[in-house]
Amino acid sequence: MRFPKLQFCLLLLLCISAQPLLARDLNDYPLRVEIVWRHWEAYNLTPRTTMPTFVHKENGHGNIHDGNAVVGFDFEYEGVPNLATASPKEIFPARWKKAEEQLELLLPDVGHQGKFFACDLKTLVRKGVYVQTSQGVVEISQEDYKAGKLPGNQSSAGTAPSPATTKLSVGSNPASADIEVDGEFVGTTPSVFQLNPGEHTVTIRKAGFKPWQRKLDLLAGEISLTPDLEPVGVK
Repeated sequence: MRFPKLQFCLLLLLCISAQPLLARDLNDYPLRVEIVWRHWEAYNLTPRTTMPTFVHKENGHGNIHDGNAVVGFDFEYEGVPNLATASPKEIFPARWKKAEEQLELLLPDVGHQGKFFACDLKTLVRKGVYVQTSQGVVEISQEDYKAGKLPGNQSSAGTAPSPATTKLSVGSNPASADIEVDGEFVGTTPSVFQLNPGEHTVTIRKAGFKPWQRKLDLLAGEISLTPDLEPVGVK
C-alpha cells in the first residue's frame, strides 16, 4: 500500500526502545481503534549483536470509533511492538497526534497488566467503513454500514462480522523465549497472535535451550502451545 507523499508526514519511530510504558490515563485517549486486516514483515535492526532488535513494518485497514461515529482508515506502521497481538474486533484506545494523519494507539504489553506500548500509525482516513465479508475486507458506505447491508446479500447488523481466524497463544517453560512464525520473529513468550487458518510453522528459541519447532495445520478457533524447552546438552 502506497500513500500520497503530500498527505502525511514520515512515521516517527517512537516505539524503538520497546520498553513498556507506565499506565496511561485512558481519558486522554478518547478514540477506539479496531484493526480489521494487516500485513507485516520484520527485519533485524542490530544483526551483529547477540540480542537482536526486530523492527516490524506493517500496513493494513481498520476502523476508528469516535463516540457513535465509525470511519475506516488505512495505516502504515514501523516499530518494535508487533501489531500481531491486535486481534480482529479487539478495540484499542487511541488519540490523534496529527488529525487524520498520525494516530497514537495504545497496545497492551502482554504479561504486564496496565502497561502499554505507544505505537504511532501513519493514517489515511476513508469515507466509508471496513468490514469483513466472504469476499474479504471491503469498504462500504456509511449508509450501507448503518443499514447493515453488505456485498453478496450479507447482513452486518450494524457491525463488521468476525473474520475466520486462529487465535494462537504461545508460552514456554521457561518463559521469555523468542517466537517465530513461518521463519519470522513475532515476539516473546507468552504472547497471543491472530493467524489465518492453514499450515504454519512455529519455532521457539531461547539461549541455552534446544529450539522447539512444530508444523501446525490451523483451523479457525483457538489453540494454546506451552512446550517445555530442553536444555542444551541433555540427551
